[in-house]
Amino acid sequence: MPTVHNEFWRLVRELGMTTVFGNPGSTELPFLSDFPSDMHYVLGLQEGAVVAMADGFAQVTGSPVLVNLHTAPGVGNAMGALLTARDSRAPLVVTAGNQVRAMLTARHWLVNDEPTLLPRPAVKCAYEPPRAQDLPAALARATHLAMSPPRGPVFVSMPQDDYAEQMEAEAVDDLVSRTVGTRAAPEAAALRDLADRLAAARNPALILGLTADAAGGRDDAITLARRQHLPVYAAPSSGRSVFPSTDRLFAGYLPFGAGLINEQLAGHDFVAVIGAPVFTCYPYVPSRLVPAGTQLVMVSDDPDEIARAPLGDALFGDPGLVLAALAAEARSGAEATRPLPPQWARPTAPEPAGGPRPSAAEVFAALGPALPKHLRITNESPSNLADFHTYVPLTHAPCGYLTTPNGGLGYGLPAGVGAAIADPDTPVLSVVGEGSLQYTGQALWTAAQHQASVVTLVLKNDEYNILKAYADFQRVGNDPGLDIPGLDTAAYAQSYGVPGSRVDDGPEAVREAVVEALRNGGPTLIEVPIDTSVPPLV
Repeated sequence: MPTVHNEFWRLVRELGMTTVFGNPGSTELPFLSDFPSDMHYVLGLQEGAVVAMADGFAQVTGSPVLVNLHTAPGVGNAMGALLTARDSRAPLVVTAGNQVRAMLTARHWLVNDEPTLLPRPAVKCAYEPPRAQDLPAALARATHLAMSPPRGPVFVSMPQDDYAEQMEAEAVDDLVSRTVGTRAAPEAAALRDLADRLAAARNPALILGLTADAAGGRDDAITLARRQHLPVYAAPSSGRSVFPSTDRLFAGYLPFGAGLINEQLAGHDFVAVIGAPVFTCYPYVPSRLVPAGTQLVMVSDDPDEIARAPLGDALFGDPGLVLAALAAEARSGAEATRPLPPQWARPTAPEPAGGPRPSAAEVFAALGPALPKHLRITNESPSNLADFHTYVPLTHAPCGYLTTPNGGLGYGLPAGVGAAIADPDTPVLSVVGEGSLQYTGQALWTAAQHQASVVTLVLKNDEYNILKAYADFQRVGNDPGLDIPGLDTAAYAQSYGVPGSRVDDGPEAVREAVVEALRNGGPTLIEVPIDTSVPPLV
């Protein structure tokens, strides 16, 4: 009879999870023993980086990814990244070893005595099989749950003495032969009503979020917008870009504060929000989210996302299928009679900072037009996100842009590394602040080991600038811990085997350095000192 170990890995292979991201410990060594030669183990040096790399990989492939963590301490280290994976809808099958069963009761070293409690609420489900022979079934269950809407991480705890047990091969044969469909369209009457309301509106708007892109709705969104003359906004805090920011109908990025969103949507009589919450806000700017008299309908495949919306109607269903149906309706009908909306105006050039360092806006304005079209971008430089959106075009599809969907730091760089491993033919530009880099900078080592084509552009202002902006907004002062002088991110990268350099000769020199690094391939880090002026938070 085969062992649990053999059958587990056979099922992993059949489920298509042949790239494993992990950071092993002693409780995982039996699990990894005789690791299959046709699989690929991507080692990360810290669990937060491991999960974020797997997240980026899953975003690009659209497939489940197996993640290997180390019992309770490893899961604890990964919790921030798991919360981000939950909100980025990454289908991760997260495993962690536990001590041998005979050691669990007395809580010896490395025992996870609450394995199904510790990772919550960051995972959809946490489970430890009651018998060794149930481990493959637990893996299959976790994989299907991770891929079911709303997609997200699922956790399986695995006591380390389970793998040597024997089991019937027929049990895994039955698991392998199953097919599971996970996409659901809303009922026809509700979809018809949405199409009619959208077509009849005087001045409608389309707001797109992360799951619209993940569900493959980008092309249909473009078709729908062009046929119906719809201005298209990016949802606030969307972790992905759905609509090309250079398109004539792109209306810009919705701000984070409720009052600001209300102002931005003034004049629209109907708003369709597809693949995003209504709405993710930060900071607290009290207001009704949309003006009185504006009708709103959201489309989501997450019942909780629908339930927690403070206003508007809702359709439960796959955002990609809804966009496909709406686009088909638009193609079959007459061209929209409403006029084209005003085009989103981009400033042509930023005001010079006036000091010895350029502003982030000057850097982005010089860099944006020179970037290749075939490029994936990640961003985790929050204090200058508005400048980034203003001057850097986001056009690559699908999954051309990744950023944290919930404000948690430590995502941008490792997500870019995971994306580059998933799609080696598409280079990645990862824009990060020097503060953000410290959370999961260990991903640089993985990039070096895999020669991943990731150019890390570090905007260095020697402070937590976003926190200073928040302090100004809150009208508080003298907060400790907001300055971070003395960081040398170029040397930091070199210590992990990634070429690192500092460019302080102006925006044009930055542009040349980044473009050359993207052209050359492989990992590179470029540090750019920027102006330290604190921008307004809103």
